[in-house]
Amino acid sequence: MKKLAVLLTMSLAFGLHAQTVEDVELFHHRDLNGSPRFVAMGGAFTALGNDPSAIGINPAAGAVNQFSNLSFSLGVNNKYFDYTNFYQTNGTVEDFDISFENFGLNLSLGKNKDNRFSFAISVNRLADFNRNFAINGLSNDYTLGQYWAESSAGQNVDLISNDAYAAWDAYILVSDSNDNILADGTGFAYGEMINGNLIANSDLNYTFNQNGSANETNIAFAMEREGKFYYGLSLGFPTLTYRREEFITENLLNYSSAPYSANQYTFRRLNDISATGFNFKLGFIYTPIPEFRLGLSYQSNSWYTVNQVYETDINASFAEAPFSGVSTQTASATLTTDQYQYRLRTPSVFRAGLATLLGKQFLLSIDYQYQSSSSNRLYTNFNSFNIDENLLRNEFQPALDDFYRDGRQTIAAGVEWKLGQFFVRGGYRLDQSMYKEGVQDETLGDRRDISGGLGYQHGPWNISLSAVSTSYNRNQVIYRGIDSQSGEGIEVLQDLNLDTEFMRFVAGVTYKF
Repeated sequence: MKKLAVLLTMSLAFGLHAQTVEDVELFHHRDLNGSPRFVAMGGAFTALGNDPSAIGINPAAGAVNQFSNLSFSLGVNNKYFDYTNFYQTNGTVEDFDISFENFGLNLSLGKNKDNRFSFAISVNRLADFNRNFAINGLSNDYTLGQYWAESSAGQNVDLISNDAYAAWDAYILVSDSNDNILADGTGFAYGEMINGNLIANSDLNYTFNQNGSANETNIAFAMEREGKFYYGLSLGFPTLTYRREEFITENLLNYSSAPYSANQYTFRRLNDISATGFNFKLGFIYTPIPEFRLGLSYQSNSWYTVNQVYETDINASFAEAPFSGVSTQTASATLTTDQYQYRLRTPSVFRAGLATLLGKQFLLSIDYQYQSSSSNRLYTNFNSFNIDENLLRNEFQPALDDFYRDGRQTIAAGVEWKLGQFFVRGGYRLDQSMYKEGVQDETLGDRRDISGGLGYQHGPWNISLSAVSTSYNRNQVIYRGIDSQSGEGIEVLQDLNLDTEFMRFVAGVTYKF
């Protein structure tokens, strides 16, 4: 049977365009990454400069350096996820990884009577998507197979969803001689017949493997004028890689004779994204007196080309062969909705910062950032394929507008205390969720970072270490569908509410020359 492909996320069971909303969220997700000094001070560097990560938010920062410098940093991430009442279970999962944080080269190109120029290249980690865990749940009384059977009842298998088709291909759904899914409540291939009804439940295992990152390379040109004015322009080249593979295994507690003898099945789905983009930034720093600085920067829209692939398949085991000539171990074909390419425009970003030096030893910096997250746009161009402009404009774009808030704000503050050759640093950052208040319980809440660190300077060398504690709440959709009668979204499997805490340690070195 030839399966009719369904474009983009309509083939997945998240329903209500939630997968598309989550996909676009990736392009807005920002961790507190970068050089150790940048991380330790909460990223409040719009007015400060003199740091490789600062160039990524204000290109004028490149001219603040009095010397050329080369820097590099690495991070260690330890992530904790607490969950409660997931099918009668509570627990904590932990994940660990090592990440590249930052590379920077800033060349001071000399100074004449009034001006000094600089050229800088910086590569910054923007977000780390790595998360891997597995959890178990007990006594699920509404299984995936039952949902697929109900949503496909009476339909020919060429017309059902990819997920349901994979279940039928693995003999988890039962059809008649015309390949129509049975419509009398017996369309799923397991359970016990009680009072004329097919009844089933399961124990559940959910395995989540997510990997990838967002990074940006900036090429910046900056100029200092009269020791007070700093101007900068940069070209940014963001990239994103993301691979999310999930396995949902249902161990069936009740089964009968063939073809209703399935005792386990595993549903796998894959979402693979790669993207490259472009933006530009304009920056300005003004130092009216040595003890005070004002910084402003503008980051243009980022224009991405996105490539995306979805896959779905099912493996199952039976106590008895479901049909003559069929093994007790079955597997569907791997169903793919092919590769899609489309364009995404993310909103511009405005940043403002103030910094002051108190007593030549104590530094205080405050940043404010605003992004109009409602101006995301999905669209096609002459290089796009396998996706229709009308589908993006009329189906998926309204979903983005419904979920995302009009304006998103970030506030950050950092301090630095100089003690001879040593530096003690601290910072705080509050990053508003990009989602509207009314949907944050079902998506992602505000993010808070508390950070600190130490630095040591000896001659041209500077060695720094920082730590940041991050907390936010994430509601992770396991499997949602659409009610066949009302057309409303339904929670087929329970959402997983994760209280997320993670620690990042960043170590780096800078050499001035």
